[in-house]
Amino acid sequence: MSRAPRSGVRPHGGEPLTLTDILNAPELAVLDVLVHVLHVANVALIAQHPHLLGDEHGRVCHDGDSIAQRAAELIDRAFDLSWAVRRYRAAIANSATLRDDDFPF
Repeated sequence: MSRAPRSGVRPHGGEPLTLTDILNAPELAVLDVLVHVLHVANVALIAQHPHLLGDEHGRVCHDGDSIAQRAAELIDRAFDLSWAVRRYRAAIANSATLRDDDFPF
């Protein structure tokens, strides 16, 4: 892998999902859990392979360690997936949503 793995797969950091959020887009519930799981996996992989954070210049050296290389790939893919979920959440937020007073009950 030629580039440093991306760290920083973090939960969205926003407010917890509300009933309105889930009624508007039920898939957000599982996507919210997914982002948290990605964050925990990222932290665990870096704890096991701290050298994946790179040196003072951001260069990562795997020294031929195939497990560390796979861990770096997982961290990269987790970052990509987390970013995709954030973009999806932003698209949902920008779309027309129900207001609290729109509910028929």
